[in-house]
Amino acid sequence: MEVATSRRPIEMPHQSPGFFKRRTFNQMKKRSHSADTDDSFSSHTLETRLSNSSSSHDRSATECLIELRDYFSSPSSPSVSDAEIFRFACYHNFQYSEALTDILQKHDSRHMNLRMSGFLMKQLQTKTLFPLPGLKTKNKKCDVFYMRPSRYVPSQMKTTMVIDNLCYVLNDLSQTKDQCQNGVAFIANMNDWTMKNFSHDYCFQFMQALQGKMVPTKVELFLIVNPPSWFGRVWKVMKSMLSKSFAKKVHMIKEDRLGEFLMDGYDQYVPDEFSAGWKITEEITDDYIDFRQYEDSQKDTGLRLIHPRG
Repeated sequence: MEVATSRRPIEMPHQSPGFFKRRTFNQMKKRSHSADTDDSFSSHTLETRLSNSSSSHDRSATECLIELRDYFSSPSSPSVSDAEIFRFACYHNFQYSEALTDILQKHDSRHMNLRMSGFLMKQLQTKTLFPLPGLKTKNKKCDVFYMRPSRYVPSQMKTTMVIDNLCYVLNDLSQTKDQCQNGVAFIANMNDWTMKNFSHDYCFQFMQALQGKMVPTKVELFLIVNPPSWFGRVWKVMKSMLSKSFAKKVHMIKEDRLGEFLMDGYDQYVPDEFSAGWKITEEITDDYIDFRQYEDSQKDTGLRLIHPRG
């Protein structure tokens, strides 16, 4: 299925700005380009695939996308991009009714339209949760994001901030067809984590977000790395918040087992907070913030050109 965004391709500078570390910037630049060029689709393309497809699954998926596109082509319907239609439909395994209901409930929600600025930018600067550019799972399909839960203290910080942080990253890792179809992987580095970093409400909201209740992204793997010896008590609480199918995606491991789940050479991409990690954590987050500020400004410029004020 080829899905197209309505936005124009982003023209990235030929030379990265001085505040970008070149390697990380180039990885992000490559992904940004694929997000703009890889996922275009039109009604004609969908109809052609529908008539030519020999797979019943592909035909059902195409039918779902065409029906959703037809629904949102109506003047009385809200404006929803083709990329959003594909993302929601893919998350719901191309079940029309479920996808339509979710789009109507969430497409214009705050969590779907976050930008790298203000309080969200300050939250990213805490180095609590961020993507790991270039890293994939063992099957080389899923992009990976990382969290250091010990940096979040519920009694001192607003839960909404870390949830916004999570949703922003999930949105960023759901821009292309392959990302929507393959889902993402999540690494939680539990070093230095204590009960002061836990609250029932925070945990519940976080688990709901991981299961697609706030934005439509499939989390296919959840690695809880280096949990304390007494973490089993917390896991019982967490597990009660998870569906049976999602709980099967969770693995509690020591960091020396990361290679069982991540691609060869993973140590070049994970933070130096792991003993085998090569990447400087602060550089990863600084690069990510700078790059996303640039991309978000381009999106907002495009929106102003489409919907000029006055």
